[in-house]
Amino acid sequence: MSLKTDIIGVHSQRSNNEAANGRNRDAEAGRLYSKIVERYALFFDRPEVRLRFLNNTLAKQAQREQQLRESLSRWRFLERTRLYNWVLEARLYSAILEELRSMAHAVPSARRPQLQSIQVPFSARAFYFLYQARHAFYAVGVLVTGLLLFGMYTAATWSARHANIWLAQRYQKGRAPIVVTTVGQGATTAFAATGAKFLPNYKPERVWLVERNADTERYSNGARILTSYETENHPRGYYLIPRGSESLGESLRSDPVGIVYHTSESDILPFTSDNNLSIKQRSQGLIEYVHRNKSYNYLIDRYGEIYRIVKDDHAAHHAGNSIWADSRYVYVGLNESFIGISFESTSTAGTLEETLTEAQYTAGRALTNVLRTKYNIEDENCTTHGLVSINPERMLIAFHHDWVRNFPFEMMGLSDKYKVQPSTMVDYGFTYDEEILEKLGRVLWPGAIAADEEFRKRAEIKRINPELFRRKLRDRYRAQMDKARRLRAPDEPAGDSPLSVQNTSEGSTVETGVK
Repeated sequence: MSLKTDIIGVHSQRSNNEAANGRNRDAEAGRLYSKIVERYALFFDRPEVRLRFLNNTLAKQAQREQQLRESLSRWRFLERTRLYNWVLEARLYSAILEELRSMAHAVPSARRPQLQSIQVPFSARAFYFLYQARHAFYAVGVLVTGLLLFGMYTAATWSARHANIWLAQRYQKGRAPIVVTTVGQGATTAFAATGAKFLPNYKPERVWLVERNADTERYSNGARILTSYETENHPRGYYLIPRGSESLGESLRSDPVGIVYHTSESDILPFTSDNNLSIKQRSQGLIEYVHRNKSYNYLIDRYGEIYRIVKDDHAAHHAGNSIWADSRYVYVGLNESFIGISFESTSTAGTLEETLTEAQYTAGRALTNVLRTKYNIEDENCTTHGLVSINPERMLIAFHHDWVRNFPFEMMGLSDKYKVQPSTMVDYGFTYDEEILEKLGRVLWPGAIAADEEFRKRAEIKRINPELFRRKLRDRYRAQMDKARRLRAPDEPAGDSPLSVQNTSEGSTVETGVK
């Protein structure tokens, strides 16, 4: 009988024993595997090699059987299952294969073909292969684990971000949502008794100058302008920029084309008779401050007195970085092109009644009509500081937000500019961020919402990324402002441009308050 036949016979005997009763299974299995090892040892001719193979293999088998028993110390019942026999067989055969491989050089060449043809159970070969390639499997396992962890982290991050977006949309992160409102118009009902309404057929020529003396001008509509604090700054000068063009400015003009309304943002006392003296003292301090800094063209105190501070044909430091547009032209740097009117008030007042007195309403409307008559100012160019002020570096609207809500346009005989899409957003791509929203109490006016959508539509039509489009328009704005600045360069220190020194020309909410 050949060596191969002997080994096959041993395998057959092992199979028959497995089918028999399980009594003395461990002892019988040990004897069987010992015989199998002895049969494999016959491949070696030299006795000392054969003995070393027997000792090494049997030692490995005993060690692995003990390790398997220890690992299943809490699961002893598994030793009576076919799974346990399968694992034990695989581990014992793998010991034989390891030793045969390590000592294959000692097998006579004539017997090596028989060694390759031995029928070893597939489970044993698989176990042996896995053991030999364990380091590669470890590396692959680490890589797969890393990829799984990264995938889980990415999925968790993505899910959290989208969950936050969903929650923000539903609950605005615990804050009030963005509110679209016709800001200010509903708040003027307490003053409806004045009868002031927007007059679509208003004709500026109805107002005229009645008399002028050393320190007063009186007009036909009852407006009385005090001129004792009147001062000069520098003559107006600005370029007309056709709307929708790439122009930096064409024809030069010097007459005011519009009005910007401000609040002084100064300390305000309750408007009661027992505060008369203190109110007058604070008003006087504010007038002197505004005169010294040439902050506005006009100031209206709480008793309705109108003070001309900077002459109409001179620019005051009231609007700074700012943009507005009518149906034909865009105006940048409104100090030069718009008259600044400030009410002694604060935009932080709780209600519109606390913001302005009835005397200020009457005086504001009268002054508006005087200026519209005198300079043929169109209704569409009468707006507020909050709607024109910008931060050019961050491309944000409402850099100063006085009168960004609640301005009583109807009381001034004007149309509601909160419904107008601001040129800052439509033509130049300015936008808002969370910080701006918080400052505004998360209340946006209808024009801003519509303008944001309109800008995105324009970018889509041009097939350009909105952010790239914004940067391109910001560069145009800077070029336009630089050209405008050069008009008055002889009167202005180097570097004192609206782009480089914002506070020198934006005094209404930064510098003009009397604290």
